[in-house]
Amino acid sequence: MANDNIELARKIVDLVGGPQNIAAVSHCVTRLRFKLFDESYAKDAELEALDDVLQVIKANGQYQVVIGPEVIDVFDAVQKVGSLWDKETMDDVQAKAAEGSGPQGISGILIDLISSIVAPCLGCIASTGMIKGFLALWDFIALQLTGAHVTSTGAYVALYAIADGFWRFLPIMLGITSARRFKMNDLIGAAIGAAMCYPSITELSAAAFSGGEGVKYLFANTLFQMPYSTTFFGIPLITPASSGGYTSTFVPVIIAVWFSSFIFKWANQKIPATVKLFAVPMITLLVGGTATFLFIGPVATVIMNLIGAFFGLLTSIPVVGATVAGAVLGAVWQVLVIFGFHWALVPIKLSNMGTYFYDFALPGQYGCTWAQIACVLAVILKTKDEALKKNGIAAFITGLFGTTEPAIYGVTLPLRLPFVISCIGGAVSGAFYGLMGTRSFMMGYSGLLGLTAYIDARTPEQIAAWEGTKYYLPDQGIYHMVVAAAGVVIAFAVGFVLTWLFWRPKEE
Repeated sequence: MANDNIELARKIVDLVGGPQNIAAVSHCVTRLRFKLFDESYAKDAELEALDDVLQVIKANGQYQVVIGPEVIDVFDAVQKVGSLWDKETMDDVQAKAAEGSGPQGISGILIDLISSIVAPCLGCIASTGMIKGFLALWDFIALQLTGAHVTSTGAYVALYAIADGFWRFLPIMLGITSARRFKMNDLIGAAIGAAMCYPSITELSAAAFSGGEGVKYLFANTLFQMPYSTTFFGIPLITPASSGGYTSTFVPVIIAVWFSSFIFKWANQKIPATVKLFAVPMITLLVGGTATFLFIGPVATVIMNLIGAFFGLLTSIPVVGATVAGAVLGAVWQVLVIFGFHWALVPIKLSNMGTYFYDFALPGQYGCTWAQIACVLAVILKTKDEALKKNGIAAFITGLFGTTEPAIYGVTLPLRLPFVISCIGGAVSGAFYGLMGTRSFMMGYSGLLGLTAYIDARTPEQIAAWEGTKYYLPDQGIYHMVVAAAGVVIAFAVGFVLTWLFWRPKEE
C-alpha cells in the first residue's frame, strides 16, 4: 500500500503542475489542500480520472484534491515525492491572506484553523462518544429491568475509562495537534495540555465551582467575580469555575499553545545550540504555562460570568423571558460548547436542581443536537462527495447518542451554512421549550438517552413542598418528556428543511 501511495502522489504532484507550482500543501480529514501559484497548470479532469481521487474542488483560494480517509498517508507521500517539507504551510498562506482581503476572510481562516486542529481527533471523538452512548443505554436498560445501576460493575468501569479517557485528557491531544499547526514541538504542546489536566489544577477548579470553605473572590459581587483558593506568588491562581476545569475543553489549550509557540520560536532562535535540548522546552513551558494559568483562566472566568449574567437577565424578563432566553440559548449553545463557555450556565442548572428538584434554565439547548444531525443528514443525502458522505454517516450515528463534535468539526462547520442553519434550528426549538415551560429533572445526556432527563419522578411530598409558589408544577410523569420530544421534531425539521433548500454541494 505504501508503494501505491507513492505512485499516486507522483501522479498528483505532476497533475497539479509539479513541485514548482506548489506554494503550500496541507490536508484536512479527507482532502489534500494545495495553494498553487497558477491553477491553470493543474489538470482537473485527469486528476479526477485517477482511481484513488474522488473529486477536485476549487474553493477559498485552495485547490483541493479529495482522497478520503487515506489522505494522511497520501499527504506524507506527496511531501516525500515532491520534496515539499520546506514549502510554506497553509497556515502561512492563510495568515498572509488575513492581512489583506483574501478570499476567505478572518472568520473563514479562524474556522479552518480550529477545524484543522480538531480534525485529527475526530475518529477518536466519534468512537469514544458512541461507546459512552452505548454504556448509557446499557445502564438505562439495566435500571428499568432490575431497578439497579450497573455503573459500579467492573465491566462498566473499565469500558467507561476507555470511552471517557480520551475526553478527560482532550487538551493533551489538542496540545499535540495545535503545536503541529503552530510549528512548535508537539510534545511541548502535549505538556501544556497535560498541565491543564493535572489533578491539582482540576481540584482548584472544582473547589471554585463548589464555592466551599477557603474559596476567596476577586472582584466579589460584580460581574467580574472570580473564585480562587490559592495564589501564585501572591497573584490569585484562577482556573475555570467548573467541576472538570480545563478537561474536555477545546479552545483554551489552542490559545495556550498558540501563545507558547511565539515563546518557542523566540527561544529556538536566541538560545545557543549546546543547551537548546532542554532550555527551549523549559523556557516555553515556564513562560507559556504560567501565562496559561494566570491569563487564560481569568479571561475564561470573566467571559463565563458575563454569559451567565446575560442569560439570567433574559430569563427575568416578564412574560416573554423564558421564550426569549430559550431562543437565544438554542441559537448560541453550540458556539458556547466549541469554546467551552457552556460551563458558565451549568451552575444555574445545578442550583435549580438543588432548590426546586428540577431545572427550567437549560432545556432550551436540548434541540441543538437534533438540529445539528438533521443538517448532517441533509448534507449526506444531497452531496455526491463520497468522503463527505462517509464522514457524515459516522457523525450522524454518533450525534444520535449526544456527541456532536464529529458533526460540527467534520461536516457542518467546514461547510459554514449548515452550521448556521443548525443554530437557527436550535433557536426555534429553544423558543418552543421556553414557551412551554419545559423542565428537566436530572443531569441527563444529550441525544436519544437525554429524553429520560425530562421524566418527572418527584414524589407527591416533593411536589407538595412547593405547592402555592410560582415554581409549583403539577405535571408529573412523562409530560415534559413529550414536550421535549416535540421540540426534537421541531429542531430536526427546521435543520433538515433549511439545509435541503438553501445548501448547495460544491459540485453543483
